[in-house]
Amino acid sequence: MKDGLELLHDLQIKDDLLKDIDRIIKEIPERIKEIEQERDGKKIIIENSKKKLEINLKERKKFEGDILQIKDKISKYKDQMNKSTTNKEYQGFISEIKYEEDKITKVEESIIEKMLESDDIMQEIRDSEQEYEGIKAEYENKISDHKSNLEYHINKKQKETKICDTLKVDIPKNLLKKYEALYKNKNGKAISSVETEFCGVCNVKLRPQLLNDLISTNNFITCENCGRILFKIIKEDEEENKQDS
Repeated sequence: MKDGLELLHDLQIKDDLLKDIDRIIKEIPERIKEIEQERDGKKIIIENSKKKLEINLKERKKFEGDILQIKDKISKYKDQMNKSTTNKEYQGFISEIKYEEDKITKVEESIIEKMLESDDIMQEIRDSEQEYEGIKAEYENKISDHKSNLEYHINKKQKETKICDTLKVDIPKNLLKKYEALYKNKNGKAISSVETEFCGVCNVKLRPQLLNDLISTNNFITCENCGRILFKIIKEDEEENKQDS
């Protein structure tokens, strides 16, 4: 049966695992949000192109309205010209009509430019939509994978939490209380695994006597620098085996 220190070490391992799981659970929704924003950013290109097309159509309609107004003006000039009584008036109306007809030509040229521009915009929309449909599935697959991963880690957290709760039942209350206080005050790291002559967390060299006590006994020993509970990974017989070999 494991002693209290071994159980504390097992609890620390589980708590480390739970801490990693919590980190992953927190990071996954953030990553999903980033992917969605990246995906939607691609869609905005299409929406912006459609807005450009709407503006183009409005400008063309305005030009068409301008032409109707000019034609109406020409029609009135012609009516007035037919009623003119002098050659000077007649020639004046001809000049005005010519001026307005030239304006129509210029507006028609602008309409043609807008029509050509709309062809380019429509092609831009088609290309953007085709590109978006190609990458949309890729983004959706990424999001689906992340959601599955999130569900997996949520379930894993529940299982590991139950194991921790079961583990705590077997740990002496005084040791568990000490562990929980250190866990809270030492950023989730109450146990320091010692594999060499250094504290596994703060990396300060242990005094020879302290190291000897740690190797040869099962006493409750804390690091003199960081105050964490020391748990020996090194074994006394390991040194002997090295010497024999």
